[in-house]
Amino acid sequence: MFKRVREDKLQASQHSRPSLFSGRLVPLWFLLPAMLVLLILQVYPTVYAFVLSLMRQRRGGFEFVGLQNFQLLLSQGTFRESFGRTLIFSAWYLVLVVALGLLVALLVNRRLKFTGWYLVVIFIPWVLSDVVAGTMWRWMFLADYGLIQQWLTPLFGPSIYVNPSGAMGIVILASAWRAVAFTALLFLGALQTVPREVEESAALDGANRRQIFTRVIFPLIRPTFLVAVLLTSMRSINTVGLILATTRGGPGYATTTASVYLYRSAWGESNFARGAAVSVLLFLANAVITLLYLRLITDRNKQED
Repeated sequence: MFKRVREDKLQASQHSRPSLFSGRLVPLWFLLPAMLVLLILQVYPTVYAFVLSLMRQRRGGFEFVGLQNFQLLLSQGTFRESFGRTLIFSAWYLVLVVALGLLVALLVNRRLKFTGWYLVVIFIPWVLSDVVAGTMWRWMFLADYGLIQQWLTPLFGPSIYVNPSGAMGIVILASAWRAVAFTALLFLGALQTVPREVEESAALDGANRRQIFTRVIFPLIRPTFLVAVLLTSMRSINTVGLILATTRGGPGYATTTASVYLYRSAWGESNFARGAAVSVLLFLANAVITLLYLRLITDRNKQED
Protein backbone atom coordinates (compact mmCIF):
# COMPACT_ATOMS: atom_id res chain seq x y z
CA MET A 1 0.00 0.00 0.00
CA PHE A 2 2.79 2.41 0.90
CA LYS A 3 4.47 1.61 -2.42
CA ARG A 4 1.30 2.49 -4.31
CA VAL A 5 0.94 5.80 -2.47
CA ARG A 6 4.52 6.66 -3.32
CA GLU A 7 3.93 5.88 -7.00
CA ASP A 8 0.80 8.05 -7.01
CA LYS A 9 2.73 10.96 -5.48
CA LEU A 10 5.52 10.49 -8.02
CA GLN A 11 3.05 10.54 -10.90
CA ALA A 12 1.31 13.61 -9.48
CA SER A 13 4.62 15.45 -9.16
CA GLN A 14 5.54 14.55 -12.74
CA HIS A 15 2.21 15.88 -13.99
CA SER A 16 2.62 19.10 -11.98
CA ARG A 17 6.04 19.87 -13.46
CA PRO A 18 5.77 21.79 -16.75
CA SER A 19 7.53 19.95 -19.54
CA LEU A 20 9.53 21.71 -22.26
CA PHE A 21 6.59 21.37 -24.62
CA SER A 22 3.77 22.17 -22.17
CA GLY A 23 1.11 24.69 -23.03
CA ARG A 24 2.74 27.59 -21.20
CA LEU A 25 6.09 27.18 -22.97
CA VAL A 26 4.76 26.64 -26.49
CA PRO A 27 4.66 30.40 -27.32
CA LEU A 28 8.33 30.68 -26.35
CA TRP A 29 9.23 27.95 -28.82
CA PHE A 30 7.44 29.85 -31.58
CA LEU A 31 9.31 33.04 -30.64
CA LEU A 32 12.69 31.31 -30.46
CA PRO A 33 13.54 31.49 -34.24
CA ALA A 34 12.75 35.22 -34.38
CA MET A 35 14.75 35.82 -31.19
CA LEU A 36 17.74 33.94 -32.62
CA VAL A 37 17.61 35.97 -35.84
CA LEU A 38 17.39 39.20 -33.81
CA LEU A 39 20.29 38.07 -31.64
CA ILE A 40 22.49 37.26 -34.64
CA LEU A 41 21.62 40.24 -36.83
CA GLN A 42 21.10 43.00 -34.22
CA VAL A 43 22.47 42.27 -30.77
CA TYR A 44 25.77 40.60 -31.75
CA PRO A 45 26.83 43.29 -34.31
CA THR A 46 25.96 46.03 -31.81
CA VAL A 47 28.02 44.46 -29.03
CA TYR A 48 30.87 43.75 -31.46
CA ALA A 49 30.86 47.39 -32.64
CA PHE A 50 31.16 48.58 -29.03
CA VAL A 51 34.09 46.22 -28.44
CA LEU A 52 35.77 47.14 -31.74
CA SER A 53 35.48 50.86 -30.96
CA LEU A 54 37.83 50.29 -28.02
CA MET A 55 40.48 48.69 -30.20
CA ARG A 56 43.23 49.92 -32.51
CA GLN A 57 43.88 48.20 -35.79
CA ARG A 58 47.31 46.72 -36.37
CA ARG A 59 48.72 44.56 -39.12
CA GLY A 60 48.53 41.51 -36.92
CA GLY A 61 45.06 42.27 -35.55
CA PHE A 62 43.64 44.61 -32.91
CA GLU A 63 44.89 45.90 -29.58
CA PHE A 64 42.92 47.48 -26.74
CA VAL A 65 43.28 51.29 -26.50
CA GLY A 66 40.23 52.24 -24.45
CA LEU A 67 38.58 55.53 -25.41
CA GLN A 68 41.44 56.68 -27.61
CA ASN A 69 39.40 56.34 -30.82
CA PHE A 70 36.70 58.62 -29.43
CA GLN A 71 39.29 61.17 -28.35
CA LEU A 72 40.83 61.18 -31.81
CA LEU A 73 37.41 61.55 -33.45
CA LEU A 74 36.35 64.47 -31.28
CA SER A 75 39.69 66.19 -31.89
CA GLN A 76 39.38 65.90 -35.70
CA GLY A 77 37.85 68.90 -37.42
CA THR A 78 36.64 66.71 -40.28
CA PHE A 79 34.45 64.62 -37.99
CA ARG A 80 33.10 67.63 -36.08
CA GLU A 81 32.18 69.28 -39.36
CA SER A 82 30.48 66.09 -40.56
CA PHE A 83 28.45 66.02 -37.36
CA GLY A 84 27.44 69.64 -37.94
CA ARG A 85 26.33 68.76 -41.47
CA THR A 86 24.30 65.91 -40.01
CA LEU A 87 22.43 68.38 -37.81
CA ILE A 88 21.73 70.66 -40.78
CA PHE A 89 20.64 67.76 -42.97
CA SER A 90 18.47 66.25 -40.22
CA ALA A 91 16.73 69.53 -39.38
CA TRP A 92 15.71 70.28 -42.98
CA TYR A 93 14.90 66.64 -43.68
CA LEU A 94 12.67 66.37 -40.60
CA VAL A 95 10.74 69.56 -41.35
CA LEU A 96 10.18 68.75 -45.02
CA VAL A 97 9.26 65.09 -44.57
CA VAL A 98 6.86 65.59 -41.66
CA ALA A 99 5.23 68.74 -43.05
CA LEU A 100 4.81 67.43 -46.61
CA GLY A 101 3.72 64.02 -45.37
CA LEU A 102 1.02 65.58 -43.21
CA LEU A 103 -0.11 67.84 -46.06
CA VAL A 104 -0.34 64.92 -48.49
CA ALA A 105 -2.27 62.84 -45.94
CA LEU A 106 -4.75 65.68 -45.35
CA LEU A 107 -5.35 66.06 -49.08
CA VAL A 108 -5.76 62.33 -49.70
CA ASN A 109 -8.03 61.97 -46.67
CA ARG A 110 -10.57 64.28 -48.30
CA ARG A 111 -11.44 61.34 -50.58
CA LEU A 112 -11.00 63.20 -53.83
CA LYS A 113 -11.61 61.66 -57.20
CA PHE A 114 -8.83 59.34 -58.41
CA THR A 115 -7.44 59.08 -54.85
CA GLY A 116 -6.12 55.59 -55.59
CA TRP A 117 -4.07 56.87 -58.52
CA TYR A 118 -2.70 59.70 -56.39
CA LEU A 119 -1.52 57.16 -53.81
CA VAL A 120 0.24 55.13 -56.50
CA VAL A 121 2.11 58.21 -57.75
CA ILE A 122 3.01 59.28 -54.22
CA PHE A 123 4.44 55.87 -53.34
CA ILE A 124 6.61 55.46 -56.44
CA PRO A 125 9.62 57.18 -54.79
CA TRP A 126 9.32 54.97 -51.71
CA VAL A 127 9.67 51.73 -53.66
CA LEU A 128 12.81 52.94 -55.47
CA SER A 129 16.17 51.96 -54.06
CA ASP A 130 18.59 54.58 -52.75
CA VAL A 131 20.94 53.97 -55.69
CA VAL A 132 18.22 54.46 -58.31
CA ALA A 133 16.77 57.55 -56.63
CA GLY A 134 20.19 59.11 -56.03
CA THR A 135 21.40 58.46 -59.57
CA MET A 136 18.22 59.98 -61.00
CA TRP A 137 18.60 63.16 -58.94
CA ARG A 138 22.30 63.43 -59.86
CA TRP A 139 21.49 63.21 -63.56
CA MET A 140 18.82 65.91 -63.26
CA PHE A 141 21.39 68.37 -61.90
CA LEU A 142 24.32 67.63 -64.22
CA ALA A 143 25.66 70.74 -65.93
CA ASP A 144 25.57 69.36 -69.47
CA TYR A 145 22.16 67.75 -69.80
CA GLY A 146 20.45 67.93 -66.39
CA LEU A 147 16.77 68.78 -66.86
CA ILE A 148 16.28 70.71 -63.62
CA GLN A 149 19.73 72.30 -63.96
CA GLN A 150 18.72 73.82 -67.31
CA TRP A 151 15.66 75.41 -65.71
CA LEU A 152 17.57 76.79 -62.72
CA THR A 153 20.67 78.03 -64.56
CA PRO A 154 19.36 81.64 -64.91
CA LEU A 155 18.79 81.80 -61.15
CA PHE A 156 21.61 79.77 -59.57
CA GLY A 157 24.34 79.56 -62.19
CA PRO A 158 25.58 76.86 -64.56
CA SER A 159 26.09 74.06 -61.99
CA ILE A 160 24.33 73.71 -58.66
CA TYR A 161 25.78 70.22 -58.26
CA VAL A 162 29.38 71.40 -57.72
CA ASN A 163 28.38 74.13 -55.26
CA PRO A 164 28.64 72.99 -51.60
CA SER A 165 25.34 74.59 -50.54
CA GLY A 166 23.64 73.48 -53.74
CA ALA A 167 24.85 69.90 -53.29
CA MET A 168 23.49 69.80 -49.75
CA GLY A 169 20.18 71.18 -50.99
CA ILE A 170 19.98 68.48 -53.68
CA VAL A 171 20.66 65.75 -51.11
CA ILE A 172 18.01 67.11 -48.73
CA LEU A 173 15.39 67.39 -51.48
CA ALA A 174 16.14 63.92 -52.85
CA SER A 175 15.97 62.33 -49.40
CA ALA A 176 12.75 64.14 -48.49
CA TRP A 177 11.17 63.32 -51.86
CA ARG A 178 11.78 59.63 -51.26
CA ALA A 179 10.61 59.55 -47.61
CA VAL A 180 7.43 61.67 -47.80
CA ALA A 181 5.33 58.65 -48.84
CA PHE A 182 6.10 56.78 -45.62
CA THR A 183 5.08 59.62 -43.30
CA ALA A 184 2.03 60.30 -45.47
CA LEU A 185 0.96 56.69 -44.95
CA LEU A 186 1.37 57.01 -41.18
CA PHE A 187 -0.64 60.22 -41.03
CA LEU A 188 -3.31 58.91 -43.40
CA GLY A 189 -3.86 55.88 -41.20
CA ALA A 190 -4.21 58.13 -38.14
CA LEU A 191 -6.55 60.58 -39.90
CA GLN A 192 -8.89 57.80 -40.97
CA THR A 193 -9.39 56.85 -37.31
CA VAL A 194 -10.72 60.32 -36.47
CA PRO A 195 -14.56 60.11 -36.38
CA ARG A 196 -16.34 62.28 -38.93
CA GLU A 197 -18.91 63.15 -36.28
CA VAL A 198 -16.27 64.95 -34.22
CA GLU A 199 -15.29 67.17 -37.15
CA GLU A 200 -18.92 67.85 -38.04
CA SER A 201 -19.73 68.79 -34.45
CA ALA A 202 -16.81 71.21 -34.35
CA ALA A 203 -17.94 72.76 -37.64
CA LEU A 204 -21.49 73.18 -36.29
CA ASP A 205 -20.04 74.97 -33.25
CA GLY A 206 -18.50 77.56 -35.59
CA ALA A 207 -14.92 76.32 -35.84
CA ASN A 208 -13.10 76.97 -39.11
CA ARG A 209 -10.80 74.48 -40.85
CA ARG A 210 -7.68 75.68 -39.07
CA GLN A 211 -9.33 75.43 -35.67
CA ILE A 212 -10.74 71.98 -36.45
CA PHE A 213 -7.27 70.76 -37.33
CA THR A 214 -5.36 72.36 -34.44
CA ARG A 215 -7.94 71.73 -31.69
CA VAL A 216 -9.71 68.55 -32.80
CA ILE A 217 -7.73 66.53 -35.34
CA PHE A 218 -4.13 67.15 -34.26
CA PRO A 219 -4.62 66.18 -30.58
CA LEU A 220 -6.11 62.87 -31.76
CA ILE A 221 -3.23 62.09 -34.13
CA ARG A 222 -0.51 63.44 -31.82
CA PRO A 223 0.85 59.95 -30.90
CA THR A 224 1.26 59.14 -34.61
CA PHE A 225 2.89 62.55 -35.14
CA LEU A 226 5.47 61.77 -32.45
CA VAL A 227 6.14 58.34 -33.97
CA ALA A 228 6.66 59.97 -37.38
CA VAL A 229 9.07 62.50 -35.87
CA LEU A 230 10.99 59.72 -34.10
CA LEU A 231 11.33 57.49 -37.17
CA THR A 232 12.17 60.43 -39.46
CA SER A 233 14.82 61.74 -37.07
CA MET A 234 16.50 58.36 -36.80
CA ARG A 235 16.39 57.87 -40.56
CA SER A 236 17.94 61.30 -41.16
CA ILE A 237 20.88 60.44 -38.90
CA ASN A 238 21.45 57.07 -40.55
CA THR A 239 20.99 58.11 -44.20
CA VAL A 240 24.01 57.09 -46.24
CA GLY A 241 23.01 55.21 -49.42
CA LEU A 242 21.16 58.03 -51.13
CA ILE A 243 23.88 60.57 -50.30
CA LEU A 244 26.58 58.33 -51.76
CA ALA A 245 24.49 57.70 -54.88
CA THR A 246 23.76 61.41 -55.36
CA THR A 247 26.96 63.29 -54.47
CA ARG A 248 29.31 60.64 -53.02
CA GLY A 249 29.76 62.97 -50.07
CA GLY A 250 31.10 65.79 -52.23
CA PRO A 251 31.99 68.17 -53.60
CA GLY A 252 34.91 67.74 -51.24
CA TYR A 253 33.27 67.07 -47.88
CA ALA A 254 30.24 69.31 -48.47
CA THR A 255 27.68 66.51 -48.06
CA THR A 256 29.73 64.17 -45.88
CA THR A 257 27.45 63.59 -42.90
CA ALA A 258 28.45 61.45 -39.92
CA SER A 259 27.02 58.30 -41.51
CA VAL A 260 28.95 58.95 -44.75
CA TYR A 261 32.05 59.63 -42.66
CA LEU A 262 31.53 56.23 -41.05
CA TYR A 263 31.33 54.58 -44.49
CA ARG A 264 34.46 56.32 -45.70
CA SER A 265 36.42 55.44 -42.56
CA ALA A 266 35.41 51.78 -42.38
CA TRP A 267 35.14 50.78 -46.03
CA GLY A 268 37.02 53.52 -47.87
CA GLU A 269 40.06 53.62 -45.58
CA SER A 270 39.64 50.13 -44.01
CA ASN A 271 39.85 51.69 -40.54
CA PHE A 272 37.18 49.54 -38.93
CA ALA A 273 38.01 50.57 -35.36
CA ARG A 274 37.41 54.25 -36.13
CA GLY A 275 34.29 53.35 -38.10
CA ALA A 276 33.02 51.39 -35.10
CA ALA A 277 33.63 54.41 -32.86
CA VAL A 278 31.55 56.57 -35.21
CA SER A 279 28.79 53.95 -35.23
CA VAL A 280 28.73 53.97 -31.41
CA LEU A 281 28.29 57.75 -31.39
CA LEU A 282 25.46 57.48 -33.91
CA PHE A 283 23.90 54.73 -31.80
CA LEU A 284 23.99 57.00 -28.76
CA ALA A 285 22.40 59.83 -30.78
CA ASN A 286 19.57 57.49 -31.82
CA ALA A 287 19.19 56.33 -28.22
CA VAL A 288 18.86 59.92 -27.00
CA ILE A 289 16.15 60.64 -29.57
CA THR A 290 14.28 57.49 -28.53
CA LEU A 291 14.50 58.41 -24.84
CA LEU A 292 13.17 61.89 -25.55
CA TYR A 293 10.25 60.35 -27.45
CA LEU A 294 9.48 57.98 -24.58
CA ARG A 295 9.66 60.89 -22.15
CA LEU A 296 7.12 62.86 -24.22
CA ILE A 297 4.79 59.87 -24.41
CA THR A 298 5.08 59.26 -20.64
CA ASP A 299 4.40 62.92 -19.80
CA ARG A 300 1.37 62.92 -22.09
CA ASN A 301 -0.05 59.78 -20.48
CA LYS A 302 0.41 61.30 -17.02
CA GLN A 303 -1.44 64.46 -18.11
CA GLU A 304 -4.32 62.41 -19.47
CA ASP A 305 -4.55 60.41 -16.22
